[in-house]
Amino acid sequence: MKNTFVTLFLIVASLVAMVGCSDYNKVLKSTDYRQAYLMGVDYFNKGKYEKALSLFDHVQPAMVGTLGEDSLSYYMATSYYKMGDFTTSSDLFDSFRRRFGRSAFLEDVEYMYAMGYYFASPDPQWDQTPTRMGIAAITEYLAHYPESVKRDLCLERINELQYKLYEKSFQNARTYFKIENYRSAIVAIKNALNEYPETPFREELLYLNTVASYKLASNSIASMQTDRYLSMLDHYYNLISEFPYTEHRKEVDKMQAEAKEYLESRDIDTDETELNKENDAD
Repeated sequence: MKNTFVTLFLIVASLVAMVGCSDYNKVLKSTDYRQAYLMGVDYFNKGKYEKALSLFDHVQPAMVGTLGEDSLSYYMATSYYKMGDFTTSSDLFDSFRRRFGRSAFLEDVEYMYAMGYYFASPDPQWDQTPTRMGIAAITEYLAHYPESVKRDLCLERINELQYKLYEKSFQNARTYFKIENYRSAIVAIKNALNEYPETPFREELLYLNTVASYKLASNSIASMQTDRYLSMLDHYYNLISEFPYTEHRKEVDKMQAEAKEYLESRDIDTDETELNKENDAD
């Protein structure tokens, strides 16, 4: 009895699906654009975005210049967004913003436009253009809608994206350090600290700067070692003035002692350099 019931249920479900499919294909080929649009909205509400888009594409030429054009554009762009095609949805949302500045959908569109960049933001090792665009778009959204109920979430998203930029700059510098390209590492560290002085990787960057400059000096030819050891001491004092209790203190103290010993053996006075750094820290 149970098997018979299941069989009947499957037969009825198949028939309903066939009728639905038949109606869908029929509407897709008809000139009843109102019915096609309504069926598209129904599929959209059910999460069947591919079918909805086929119907919306079908009716789009007939709705150009009508009062419902912004609604259609909204559903089309949102369908791509829901499907995870953030490149297409971003283009469509941006076009919507420019064409329908007074639409009731505008706030929702600007939010999804910004969030599309958030979701498209890649891992830190990749190009971070979408990340920067996401920060700009979310910031713009908050400027337009400062009382938005999504404000706290938007601020959280901005922080997440900003952290990726911090991590990207840190990874870039650390990569040069790992392959022992110390000159490029020092440049990358300087750029990272200048661009993001508030980076949570600041201590580690200052540490890498100290070690990289020490390695560069110790491996240099004699004529360049004096200047490079002096530079290394600058980086050392920058580190310990900001992070006197750094976990790397013992290691960098040893490097500082070796640098001072080298410079003093050549009658280079390092006390003045140290004093200046301590005064700067005060």
